[in-house]
Amino acid sequence: MKPLISIIVPVYNVQSYLPRCIDSVLEQTFSEYELILINDGSTDDSGNICDEYTKKDSRILVIHKENGGVSSARNVGIDAANGQYIGFIDSDDFIHQKMYEILFLTAKKHSSDIVVCDFLKVRNENVSLNNTDYNIKHFTNTQALNELYTNNYRDAEKWVFLWNKLFKKDLFANVKFPEGKIYEDELVAHKILYGSKILTHVEIPFYYYFQRADSYIGSQFSRKKFDRIYALSDRIHFFKEINQQSLHDKALKHFIDVFFWYYAKAKSDLQAIDRDLIPLKRTLDQNLINILKNPYISWKQKVFITLFIINPSIYQPNKKEYKENFGED
Repeated sequence: MKPLISIIVPVYNVQSYLPRCIDSVLEQTFSEYELILINDGSTDDSGNICDEYTKKDSRILVIHKENGGVSSARNVGIDAANGQYIGFIDSDDFIHQKMYEILFLTAKKHSSDIVVCDFLKVRNENVSLNNTDYNIKHFTNTQALNELYTNNYRDAEKWVFLWNKLFKKDLFANVKFPEGKIYEDELVAHKILYGSKILTHVEIPFYYYFQRADSYIGSQFSRKKFDRIYALSDRIHFFKEINQQSLHDKALKHFIDVFFWYYAKAKSDLQAIDRDLIPLKRTLDQNLINILKNPYISWKQKVFITLFIINPSIYQPNKKEYKENFGED
């Protein structure tokens, strides 16, 4: 019998965390799923751990591949998925035992294309969720996209991440994760949200986002983190293409805030960075007219940005001044 849900887990050098992740799936109160473990060229014992679990449960499929990154692994998992719905879990995280039961039943009851739950950032396994009562709220695609720009950063985060959601599989028919990039969720979230008709938020934290000291996103600043700037720039153009002016303006304001903070971090923390900053600055230059028209950007910021675009070497405040103008994102 075909599974109702395909749960995709990219795996790379997580031998210390992987059993906890897999066990949290096997303990689900919902049983009609397949668990697809994509061993993305691990050099530790992660691949062997995956293989051992296939002996314990026939719902587990393991795919071994050369290392290509999270996006590559997710794409492989989507291609292999047999379920009507798709869920994603990061291999160092874990989930509440009722997560997929509640998300699936909610999706079926309300014909939801995406069901979103809340998440907790955790540093250990001692998570207690005694009360599993919850409220639900429905969104259209544009309402959900506007949630990306709420003043509460934590509320915005839950709409960007892929792993706290259940998706109808056909949402990925024309969407692939860009390979070789980090911040891959930022690159596709807006496209998937826009492709949905009914999105439902289940107001309870069923997903546990483990805070690793050695995670890439939480690591020291590097050139690779510029991927986020390019992802946010892509989102601006996407909203322009679909004629969503208000979302375009909000996305541009968000891009500006992140751009200047990252630019200041790069100048402060990295060596020999000027060459890499040239194409990064072009993403700002090409938006000048729209910046000047943007109702969400203050006149002070517009002056700052214009002077910077004319000559960044003349007008280069320190990191503290950048933060005062744009804040840290």
